[in-house]
Amino acid sequence: MEENQIYHGFKLKKSSYIKEIASNAYEFEHVKSGAKLLFVANNDDNKVFSITFRTTPTDDTGVAHIVEHSTLCGSRKFPTKEPFVELVKGSLNTFLNAMTFPDKTMYPVASRNDKDFRNLMDVYLDAVFYPNMRTTPEILMQEGWHYEIENADEPLKYSGVVYNEMKGALSSPDGLLERKILNNLYPDTTYQYESGGDPVAIPDLTQKMFIDFHSRYYHPSNSYIYLYGDMDMMDTLEFLDKEYLSAFDKIEVDSHVDLQKPFEKRKVLNDVYPIAPNESKEHKTFLSLNYSIATSLEKEKMIAFSILEHALLKSEAAPLRNALIKAGLGSDVISSFDNGVLQPMFSIIVNGSEADKADKFEKIVNDVLTDIVNKGIDKELLQASINVMEFKLREADFGQFPKGLIYNINLMNSWLYDGEPTMYLYYEDLLTTVKQWANEGKFEELIKTYLLDNTHSLMLILSPDETIIPEGERVLAEKLAKIKANMSDEQLQEVIEATKRLKKRQRSVDTPEALAKIPLLEISDINKNCDKLIIAEDEIAGTTALKHDVATNGIVYLRMFFDVSTIAYEDINYLFLLEELIGRTATKNYSYEALANAINLYTGGMRFSVATYDKEGDVNSYMPKMVFKAKVLVDKMPKLIELLQEIIFNGSFAAKERVKDLILQCRSDFEMSILRSGHQLVLDELMAYFTPKERYDNYGDLRFYSFIKNFLNDFDNEFAKMQVAFAKIIPMVFNKHNLITSITVDGEDYTKVADCVALFIKSLSDEEYPVQTIPFNVDKKNEGFITSSQVQYVAKGANFMRLGYKYTGVMKVLETIMRYEYLWTHIRVLGGAYGAFVKFRRDGNMYFGSYRDPNLKETLNVYDNTGAFLRSFAVSDREMTKYIIGTISGMDMPLTPSLKGELAASSYIVGMTDEMRQKQRDEVLATTQEDIRNLADLVDACMEENAICVLGSSSKVNEAQDVFKTVKTLL
Repeated sequence: MEENQIYHGFKLKKSSYIKEIASNAYEFEHVKSGAKLLFVANNDDNKVFSITFRTTPTDDTGVAHIVEHSTLCGSRKFPTKEPFVELVKGSLNTFLNAMTFPDKTMYPVASRNDKDFRNLMDVYLDAVFYPNMRTTPEILMQEGWHYEIENADEPLKYSGVVYNEMKGALSSPDGLLERKILNNLYPDTTYQYESGGDPVAIPDLTQKMFIDFHSRYYHPSNSYIYLYGDMDMMDTLEFLDKEYLSAFDKIEVDSHVDLQKPFEKRKVLNDVYPIAPNESKEHKTFLSLNYSIATSLEKEKMIAFSILEHALLKSEAAPLRNALIKAGLGSDVISSFDNGVLQPMFSIIVNGSEADKADKFEKIVNDVLTDIVNKGIDKELLQASINVMEFKLREADFGQFPKGLIYNINLMNSWLYDGEPTMYLYYEDLLTTVKQWANEGKFEELIKTYLLDNTHSLMLILSPDETIIPEGERVLAEKLAKIKANMSDEQLQEVIEATKRLKKRQRSVDTPEALAKIPLLEISDINKNCDKLIIAEDEIAGTTALKHDVATNGIVYLRMFFDVSTIAYEDINYLFLLEELIGRTATKNYSYEALANAINLYTGGMRFSVATYDKEGDVNSYMPKMVFKAKVLVDKMPKLIELLQEIIFNGSFAAKERVKDLILQCRSDFEMSILRSGHQLVLDELMAYFTPKERYDNYGDLRFYSFIKNFLNDFDNEFAKMQVAFAKIIPMVFNKHNLITSITVDGEDYTKVADCVALFIKSLSDEEYPVQTIPFNVDKKNEGFITSSQVQYVAKGANFMRLGYKYTGVMKVLETIMRYEYLWTHIRVLGGAYGAFVKFRRDGNMYFGSYRDPNLKETLNVYDNTGAFLRSFAVSDREMTKYIIGTISGMDMPLTPSLKGELAASSYIVGMTDEMRQKQRDEVLATTQEDIRNLADLVDACMEENAICVLGSSSKVNEAQDVFKTVKTLL
């Protein structure tokens, strides 16, 4: 193709080859509509499409976020209530979502199936350009907010999916801190507003404001269309032009992002965040220093500050982090460098502190940075951090997220601000530049300019306050009571009628004609066979080895599974403590800082973790392992083994202060995760009621949290006990008896890797120790945990194998039906929760869970009524096909080389064969409506066990005291 020529309405402005991702990039503009398009063509079959709009909020109503939710609630061509849900049910997508950022809204999809990919594009484009939200007020009511009242005697309430989502999001102190940093560092720009929505302001959003926002920003002239992967470019351009863009004329859209004028001097702000009533306020203040760093269009500075963040604050050898920890300012140091906005932010945060330590915090930061500028950054530390960045860029392993999606998010950091769209896809020259800068003192200059001498900075002190929640509830109740009192009888009746209309719409079923308009694949489009596990059994130095011959681009993914079933019951807490400490303390030949530098210099990372497995089909089995994971270039394997031997055989845990610092960080991490991942905590706790495998894992969850709190309360005594315990268990852990090694690498490099591993294994003891057992009985604790959360995480479940039932692949289809039909309708749509989910596991454990849920008892009732729903389950053959396809989609996510090895190794350990996996797939593909109905008795039996676990607000948990055996404040 030639530049400046027009192809199906698109003018090719520039084409280039990007060696780093083996892609050809084509930058287009659609002549008639003004849409911008970037086509990144390569041989990746996991294709990605997205359309992004620059959406700059002018208030805190969360209109950008609510529009994002609402566009996917029906459109011109696809008039079902929620085409998004219909796609999730029946698409082979590898990614399907929409995301609101502070200044943009993205609608990305991905699929490996050409027909499916086109279907997804069609539904998403119709959704953003022709949404039913413009003419259906109930959509704003459902997704944003509405008055909830069903009869005149009830109190008035607010509800809505985004309203409840943001109540949850802004309950966590780190989420609130992040928001306040952005708002106050750029107070004269669009970033002063909460694009997600402040629950206090969300009810100010009117239908007119809602529609006006869509009209203003959702035009092709304000769009950024992205295509990635292996597809027919001309056919795709023709589709975009003919079906959508040719209907629009180019206009001017004012969506630009203004630059914040730099502050003349640093701002200081004291603010508060909510904690639960009776929760301790001690050591819970956040101290933060925050700096505005250049612009995201200055790519060299952006990568430099990513490297600096690692060197100064994230590495175990980070001098600024370690100085703050050693000063005893708090329990942990957190950092972030956010270059996803026009003026990126660099944040240094101490957690677990007190407000009166702010001056000392500021002084230490300035003193350490001044010392670094004057003396120079430690060259080995800086090189190690550059190596971490280089490894990350070359590996391009984003887990289960499609590569093309992550590239899309990254390139918006320039494209959205009128920079070169492909700027962030190139990295070779960037790496060369920063390596030169490391030798030229440029990093020190950046520290001086942007951290030490930068007046565009903010000191934000965020302190706990137990009065926020009750006071907020009081103010809200008074506000709603006043609103209701000021309504005439006619106005109140209209609100009641509006609530009824909303409920009626939410409970209504889409017509077969409307559903038929959602494009659907056929069962024949699905591969009948599951992908085979990539695994060959071998032997290394007399131990079991698993060989995974996968193209890894010269990287080795090494996993070593050390059997720890020999660890006594009373020592399990110390096993989890060892996981936290090992590799992070000094050794005979390395300080902990030097060890961290060596790991970062020579490897792509290494870590230890405790993981518990169970034998396929055996509900009472458990196989605890200490897992060593590492990734490294093949030629660096000898150095990896040298470092591993140093850690295991020459490690020391004698430095009290270092151990204490690490345990404080561990406690802080756990406390921060509680409100971020409340659903995971209650599910982990609930599953521990039923099986010894989950009970063992639970020693690393709430039980471990209690253990480390007690450890810190009596540190000297507990430290001495730890020394005795570690001396006992370390030889038992790192032992060749029952060791399994998993090696994922190109086949031609396997022998070289195996030879290095053999040297290590030969150095291990093979002394045999007796297998220990943990005491276990099924124990339904029914716990209610109170936190500062303003929403709930509600879990209920059981083990169906203990009730006499067997696992079947039909249960995976049931998960799809439940999640996107029954639970979606009753808990998200009608209940206003952000999400709900269900899982039936091969070990017999099943659970229902809700996420950011305004309800508690009502949600438990929904779970309990599942059996009745299943007994009456009846859908068309087309709908049943949809559920099966959606289930297969979740089973067929493409795996990175690392994940292929991990899946094969874990399957080997638990005894999961290709034949078992194929049997499950066959059962999924053959699922009938009668099969689903036949699971009603199983679900009823599980619900009758009445095993629950909930994390939530004081008011909701205390209201439901009768369903709990214990209620306690968690923090």
